[in-house]
Amino acid sequence: RLRRVIEELKRRGVFRVAVVYAAAAFVIWQAADFALPAARLPDWAPTLVLVLTILGFPIAIVLAWAFDITPGGVVRTQPEDAVSAVPEGPTPTVEAPAKTSIVVLPFDNLSPDPGDAYFSGGLTEEIITDLSYVRSVRVISRSSAMALKGTQKDVRTIGKELGVQYVLEGSVRKAGNDLRITAQLIDATTDEHLWAERYSGQLEDVFDMQEKVSRAIVDALKLQISPQEDRRIAQRPIENVQAYQCYLRARQAIWLWTEEALDRATQYLEEALDVIGDNAFLYAGMAYVCAQYANLGAKQEEYIDKAEGYARKALELDAESPEAHVVLGLVYQAFRGDQRQSFHHLRRALATDPDDPEALFWLIVGHTYVANTDEAYALAERLEKVDPLNPLTRGRPGLPGFLDMMMKGRFDRGVEAMADYYRIEPQNPMAIFWYALTLVYCQQFEEMRTLVDENVPADRGDVYTGLSLFLRSASLGETDRIEDLMTSEFTRTIRRDAQLSWLVSSFYALAGQKQEALDWLENAVDRGFINYRFLAECDPLIAKLRAEPRLQQLLERVKYEWEDFNA
Repeated sequence: RLRRVIEELKRRGVFRVAVVYAAAAFVIWQAADFALPAARLPDWAPTLVLVLTILGFPIAIVLAWAFDITPGGVVRTQPEDAVSAVPEGPTPTVEAPAKTSIVVLPFDNLSPDPGDAYFSGGLTEEIITDLSYVRSVRVISRSSAMALKGTQKDVRTIGKELGVQYVLEGSVRKAGNDLRITAQLIDATTDEHLWAERYSGQLEDVFDMQEKVSRAIVDALKLQISPQEDRRIAQRPIENVQAYQCYLRARQAIWLWTEEALDRATQYLEEALDVIGDNAFLYAGMAYVCAQYANLGAKQEEYIDKAEGYARKALELDAESPEAHVVLGLVYQAFRGDQRQSFHHLRRALATDPDDPEALFWLIVGHTYVANTDEAYALAERLEKVDPLNPLTRGRPGLPGFLDMMMKGRFDRGVEAMADYYRIEPQNPMAIFWYALTLVYCQQFEEMRTLVDENVPADRGDVYTGLSLFLRSASLGETDRIEDLMTSEFTRTIRRDAQLSWLVSSFYALAGQKQEALDWLENAVDRGFINYRFLAECDPLIAKLRAEPRLQQLLERVKYEWEDFNA
């Protein structure tokens, strides 16, 4: 605490003012000793000067604490909690309503071969990425844009639902080595066509054509771009067409979220690396695939190490690679249990791409670990704007409802949010689990068991299926069944993740197995789950351990680490 006081004194410039004041006072005393006798003033005059300068010292210190001198004048010093805890990355702010906004709809595939759909999808993503570099425009994310593929909705409806002013649509025709791209920009409020163009060329011209489309949109919207933004649009992370096509095929496979699809993505990325050698973009892609293997539970420590290794290789080639920083943020958060490093890398990603939906999402998740409330809500609002069709943001109350549960213990808001998530994705094991958990928080045990019985097959091997079955058995006190569920593989997956360890701890508490609950809670804290408010005041399952001295000792540690992290 003394260290924090000293740091705050430094931040407010109090030490600097004290030193300057002391030096000035010394000069005044020396001058008074020389000048006052020469001016034949009374003998007590030097003493008066000494007293006045001493009395002025605490006044100067108080003013230094309370005010700053800035180019705009004297302003009140911002309190400590208004300053971001980690300096990397942008300070979260709510975007002004007048900010230009656009959605890039999936380009239609007009190629003779339906299998070339990956190419039109990839081109759509690249244009979204280019426009995202321009900070004066809000661009709807790839995941929300792709959710509109094949939609029959008119432009005005799309604009209204997404809250955007403009819609870009187009088509791609790839026949052999010939390539044709058409694009048109439409005002979503009036349905007026503002710009349209057709580009024809060879496959190797795809990079020039893509850049021309992006720059045409910037010009049509009369956007001012900085030299840095101009360079980002012009850069070509992959300049070889063959490698570029491999990369696009890999991206298409990654989004399927299956082990078989990740196998294909790995093969495509390796082919691309064989063609062009070391490449930051491709290494970041390999890192992401390896991390997703671990997320699925398909691979364990070896692939976590590979994910970090590939991300480090990417950063050696491009220190600002947002894709690599996102992977490292995920690795440190979910696998390494180092939340400070996770925040560091996720904020580095947002410094380059402030609206990266994955960086925003994982940073929000990180805030639920450390209970940094204000920033979490600001990030959730930003994510809702750029990724409005994400299942976690589409419903109401969405992410704010989830944060209300994790930050304030508002379980009514949590169950509402997770019920919407489940309705949107009823086959998603994660949606089923979180809905089941919020039902327990609301004391709706029968409803939870019915949900699990009807939607969770016992033979499905993912981690969220295991958690759902664990929760059901814990509510019935089925200790033998719980022991069967805690296989070595499942235990290893849970133990390395702070959030999952906290969940298992609370389920053991529900089942009345207090020592196991405390063991797992200690592991969760070791790995960075220090949401003190939730654990000490809100969690109804951990509350079953309140009489345990070991819990009280652990909560004292949690409080200290929570305060230190958010300071």
